[in-house]
Amino acid sequence: MPSVSKRGDTFRIMVSLGYGVDGRQIRKTTTFTPPSDVTSGKAEKLAIAFAHEYEKHCQGITNLHENMRLIQLVDWYFEEIAPHKLKESTLYGKRNLINAYIIPHIGHMKLKDINTARLDRLWNTLHKSGRMLKSYHLIDKSAIPMGSCKPTADKAGVSDETVYAAVHGKAISQKSAEKIATALGRPLKAIFTTVEGKSTGLDAVSVTDIRRSLSAIFAVAVKKEIIVKNPVTNSTPPKIEDKKKLFLDDAQCKQLLAILEQHENKQLRGMLTTLMYTGMRAGELLALVWEDVDFDTGVITVSHTLTHINGVYKRTSPKTKSSDRAVKVPDEILDLLRKHRTWQEQRKQELGSKWIERGTVFTGECGEYHNRTYLNTLFKKLLRQHDLPDVHIHDLRHANASLLINAGLPVKLISEHLGHKSTATTEEIYAHMFASSKAKTSEAISAALSGI
Repeated sequence: MPSVSKRGDTFRIMVSLGYGVDGRQIRKTTTFTPPSDVTSGKAEKLAIAFAHEYEKHCQGITNLHENMRLIQLVDWYFEEIAPHKLKESTLYGKRNLINAYIIPHIGHMKLKDINTARLDRLWNTLHKSGRMLKSYHLIDKSAIPMGSCKPTADKAGVSDETVYAAVHGKAISQKSAEKIATALGRPLKAIFTTVEGKSTGLDAVSVTDIRRSLSAIFAVAVKKEIIVKNPVTNSTPPKIEDKKKLFLDDAQCKQLLAILEQHENKQLRGMLTTLMYTGMRAGELLALVWEDVDFDTGVITVSHTLTHINGVYKRTSPKTKSSDRAVKVPDEILDLLRKHRTWQEQRKQELGSKWIERGTVFTGECGEYHNRTYLNTLFKKLLRQHDLPDVHIHDLRHANASLLINAGLPVKLISEHLGHKSTATTEEIYAHMFASSKAKTSEAISAALSGI
């Protein structure tokens, strides 16, 4: 209910619009001047009618906290809301995404000025020139002394090759330079110099991911009555082009296993083979401890994933509740893991006090947590050496799913094996595989009945 008070020949109107994120009440005020030729009673009625229209205007058109700037809303969301809704690693990733691509463009703007048209321009800008290429060169080589490249790479969450490249005067990406500086506890500008390069556009998938992250923040702001509507909802991101996804087929999976049998890096062989047989996510594999492996029952318990945030490794809960699962593995994997455990014990004895005991099945060079990025780097290098498709380490999970689908297993069993939230998730991700499998089924029935 608006407040109306007479002040001389005018009326002061005040509308209350709830409370802002700072706990203070939000009020809107205006002044109404009635026509000079009306009675005092008529003037009061006109003022009340105007006050109700003004209240509707404030509630339906303007933001409830319209002068708040986007950077303030983002800080509030990530400090007060996100910690209760998102996993720490997810929160970290989304905040970096917003800070890198949203704040520099519209972070200074007031919420009342951010509309659908403005966001459409932003998506187009990001798509055309959202990525500014910079070369980062190490200027203080003493920051990474001889013999510390591997520990620095593991702590930073980058590949060994990246650190070696930086030490030997080669350019590295901004993201890698920032990770290395953070791991060393040094300001970026203190150890790296930059050379500006050309800007390139972000792909449509990346822009859509940024849009989704910003929309989540505005959606909460609407729910908390900070703004009236979400300006992202009707904005239009760039169209995502359909691209054929590369996978390792059955024959290529067998070829990779044969290559790994002869590979000199026993630990890489163990990691990649286990991923192919179990369909685990890389983070789940690297978080495994020996207590998770039951050699008597042949079951691996997946209950953690390995995250790397601000230079610190953590074994956290897996992606979803359904990701917490038990995976039955064949004798081939149990034998491989037994041999790997024997090799690891020998490695401990060789290193002595240099060994860092984490209890994990697969480790870094000296027992520390193994870096996921480095694992992917080794995997891609192996694929290139043997002319196999350039896929990501996560695609071994897709290869595992493909093998199960082609084997004709029920979708419910496949979903449980992969730790999906529901069978709908499995069917959505692997729709093309199920379609191909059904086609083969139809062909098999046709072939079987054609002789009748």
